[in-house]
Amino acid sequence: MNKNNFRFINQKDFDSFFKLMDDSFPSEEIRSYEGQANLFYDDSYKIIADKDAEGNVTAFMATWEFDDFNFIEHFAVDGKLRGKGIGTVMLKDYLKQSNKPIFLEVEYPKTEIATRRIEFYKRLGFHVNPFDYMQPPLHKGYSFLPLKVMSYPNKVNERQFSNYKEGVYSKVYSL
Repeated sequence: MNKNNFRFINQKDFDSFFKLMDDSFPSEEIRSYEGQANLFYDDSYKIIADKDAEGNVTAFMATWEFDDFNFIEHFAVDGKLRGKGIGTVMLKDYLKQSNKPIFLEVEYPKTEIATRRIEFYKRLGFHVNPFDYMQPPLHKGYSFLPLKVMSYPNKVNERQFSNYKEGVYSKVYSL
Protein backbone atom coordinates (compact mmCIF):
# COMPACT_ATOMS: atom_id res chain seq x y z
CA MET A 1 0.00 0.00 0.00
CA ASN A 2 1.39 3.37 -0.99
CA LYS A 3 0.98 6.05 1.64
CA ASN A 4 0.42 8.58 -1.15
CA ASN A 5 -3.07 7.08 -1.52
CA PHE A 6 -4.09 8.44 1.89
CA ARG A 7 -6.25 11.53 1.59
CA PHE A 8 -8.61 13.58 3.71
CA ILE A 9 -12.14 12.61 2.82
CA ASN A 10 -15.06 14.92 2.25
CA GLN A 11 -18.83 14.60 2.42
CA LYS A 12 -19.13 12.72 -0.88
CA ASP A 13 -17.14 9.89 0.74
CA PHE A 14 -19.28 9.87 3.88
CA ASP A 15 -21.57 6.89 3.14
CA SER A 16 -18.61 4.63 2.31
CA PHE A 17 -16.70 5.85 5.38
CA PHE A 18 -19.69 5.37 7.69
CA LYS A 19 -20.34 1.85 6.37
CA LEU A 20 -16.78 0.82 7.23
CA MET A 21 -17.07 2.51 10.64
CA ASP A 22 -20.39 0.77 11.33
CA ASP A 23 -18.92 -2.59 10.25
CA SER A 24 -15.79 -2.12 12.39
CA PHE A 25 -17.05 -0.86 15.74
CA PRO A 26 -19.77 -1.85 18.21
CA SER A 27 -22.72 0.56 18.19
CA GLU A 28 -21.82 1.99 21.62
CA GLU A 29 -18.46 3.18 20.23
CA ILE A 30 -19.78 5.23 17.30
CA ARG A 31 -22.19 8.10 16.79
CA SER A 32 -25.40 7.94 14.83
CA TYR A 33 -25.21 8.55 11.09
CA GLU A 34 -26.43 12.13 11.57
CA GLY A 35 -24.17 12.77 14.56
CA GLN A 36 -21.14 11.57 12.64
CA ALA A 37 -22.09 13.58 9.53
CA ASN A 38 -22.29 16.76 11.63
CA LEU A 39 -18.61 16.42 12.57
CA PHE A 40 -17.61 17.40 9.02
CA TYR A 41 -18.39 20.97 10.03
CA ASP A 42 -15.83 20.95 12.87
CA ASP A 43 -12.41 22.15 11.69
CA SER A 44 -10.59 20.19 14.40
CA TYR A 45 -12.01 16.85 13.15
CA LYS A 46 -10.23 15.17 10.23
CA ILE A 47 -10.60 11.82 8.49
CA ILE A 48 -7.65 10.38 6.59
CA ALA A 49 -8.59 7.47 4.35
CA ASP A 50 -7.53 5.02 1.71
CA LYS A 51 -9.95 4.18 -1.10
CA ASP A 52 -10.14 1.38 -3.62
CA ALA A 53 -10.42 1.80 -7.40
CA GLU A 54 -14.20 2.23 -7.13
CA GLY A 55 -13.82 5.03 -4.58
CA ASN A 56 -14.92 3.02 -1.53
CA VAL A 57 -13.16 3.79 1.74
CA THR A 58 -11.06 0.75 2.66
CA ALA A 59 -9.23 2.20 5.67
CA PHE A 60 -9.57 5.35 7.74
CA MET A 61 -8.26 7.24 10.74
CA ALA A 62 -10.58 9.80 12.34
CA THR A 63 -8.65 12.35 14.40
CA TRP A 64 -9.18 15.44 16.53
CA GLU A 65 -6.58 18.21 16.66
CA PHE A 66 -6.15 20.06 19.93
CA ASP A 67 -3.69 22.85 20.72
CA ASP A 68 -1.24 20.60 22.53
CA PHE A 69 -2.13 17.04 21.45
CA ASN A 70 -3.96 15.00 18.83
CA PHE A 71 -6.55 12.31 19.50
CA ILE A 72 -7.22 9.31 17.26
CA GLU A 73 -10.88 8.57 17.86
CA HIS A 74 -11.44 5.79 15.31
CA PHE A 75 -9.04 3.75 13.19
CA ALA A 76 -10.19 0.88 10.97
CA VAL A 77 -9.19 -1.23 7.99
CA ASP A 78 -11.69 -3.25 5.96
CA GLY A 79 -11.69 -6.83 7.28
CA LYS A 80 -10.78 -8.23 3.85
CA LEU A 81 -7.61 -6.12 3.81
CA ARG A 82 -6.37 -6.54 7.39
CA GLY A 83 -2.91 -7.98 7.79
CA LYS A 84 -1.64 -6.44 4.55
CA GLY A 85 0.12 -3.48 6.23
CA ILE A 86 -2.34 -0.74 5.29
CA GLY A 87 -3.01 0.24 8.91
CA THR A 88 0.68 0.18 9.82
CA VAL A 89 1.63 2.42 6.90
CA MET A 90 -1.26 4.79 7.59
CA LEU A 91 -0.43 5.12 11.29
CA LYS A 92 3.33 5.49 10.70
CA ASP A 93 2.64 8.24 8.16
CA TYR A 94 0.38 10.04 10.64
CA LEU A 95 2.95 9.73 13.45
CA LYS A 96 5.70 11.18 11.24
CA GLN A 97 3.57 14.20 10.39
CA SER A 98 2.48 14.96 13.95
CA ASN A 99 4.49 17.34 16.09
CA LYS A 100 2.34 16.80 19.20
CA PRO A 101 1.67 13.93 21.59
CA ILE A 102 -1.01 11.56 20.31
CA PHE A 103 -3.63 9.77 22.39
CA LEU A 104 -6.08 6.99 21.65
CA GLU A 105 -8.47 4.80 23.62
CA VAL A 106 -8.37 0.99 23.64
CA GLU A 107 -10.40 -1.74 25.29
CA TYR A 108 -8.92 -3.56 28.25
CA PRO A 109 -6.94 -6.61 27.08
CA LYS A 110 -9.68 -9.07 28.02
CA THR A 111 -10.05 -10.62 24.57
CA GLU A 112 -7.57 -11.84 22.01
CA ILE A 113 -8.46 -9.09 19.54
CA ALA A 114 -8.18 -6.36 22.22
CA THR A 115 -4.76 -7.71 23.22
CA ARG A 116 -3.63 -7.84 19.58
CA ARG A 117 -4.81 -4.26 19.06
CA ILE A 118 -2.81 -3.01 22.07
CA GLU A 119 0.28 -4.91 20.88
CA PHE A 120 -0.10 -3.37 17.41
CA TYR A 121 -0.02 0.12 18.90
CA LYS A 122 2.90 -0.78 21.18
CA ARG A 123 4.95 -1.97 18.19
CA LEU A 124 4.46 1.47 16.66
CA GLY A 125 5.65 3.29 19.79
CA PHE A 126 2.48 3.83 21.84
CA HIS A 127 2.43 3.33 25.62
CA VAL A 128 -0.41 2.19 27.87
CA ASN A 129 -0.97 4.73 30.63
CA PRO A 130 -1.89 3.58 34.16
CA PHE A 131 -4.76 6.02 34.77
CA ASP A 132 -8.41 5.01 35.10
CA TYR A 133 -10.53 6.24 32.21
CA MET A 134 -14.19 6.01 31.29
CA GLN A 135 -15.32 6.82 27.75
CA PRO A 136 -18.55 8.83 27.86
CA PRO A 137 -21.49 7.32 25.96
CA LEU A 138 -22.04 8.44 22.37
CA HIS A 139 -25.75 7.50 22.49
CA LYS A 140 -28.52 7.88 25.05
CA GLY A 141 -29.16 4.68 26.93
CA TYR A 142 -25.53 3.55 26.95
CA SER A 143 -23.21 3.65 29.96
CA PHE A 144 -19.71 4.97 30.37
CA LEU A 145 -17.24 2.44 28.94
CA PRO A 146 -14.03 1.58 30.86
CA LEU A 147 -11.05 1.89 28.52
CA LYS A 148 -7.29 2.34 28.66
CA VAL A 149 -5.58 5.38 27.16
CA MET A 150 -2.44 4.96 25.10
CA SER A 151 -0.07 7.78 24.20
CA TYR A 152 2.71 8.42 21.72
CA PRO A 153 5.64 8.98 21.84
CA ASN A 154 5.82 8.61 25.66
CA LYS A 155 3.76 7.67 28.68
CA VAL A 156 2.22 10.75 30.25
CA ASN A 157 2.10 12.04 33.79
CA GLU A 158 -1.10 12.70 35.71
CA ARG A 159 -1.24 16.38 34.70
CA GLN A 160 -0.86 15.53 31.00
CA PHE A 161 -3.47 12.79 31.29
CA SER A 162 -5.88 15.17 33.04
CA ASN A 163 -5.38 17.75 30.27
CA TYR A 164 -6.10 15.09 27.64
CA LYS A 165 -9.20 13.85 29.47
CA GLU A 166 -10.63 17.35 30.01
CA GLY A 167 -10.07 18.30 26.36
CA VAL A 168 -11.55 15.12 24.94
CA TYR A 169 -14.50 15.09 27.33
CA SER A 170 -15.32 18.69 26.41
CA LYS A 171 -14.72 18.70 22.63
CA VAL A 172 -15.26 15.11 21.49
CA TYR A 173 -17.94 14.00 23.94
CA SER A 174 -19.55 17.41 24.62
CA LEU A 175 -19.50 17.06 28.41
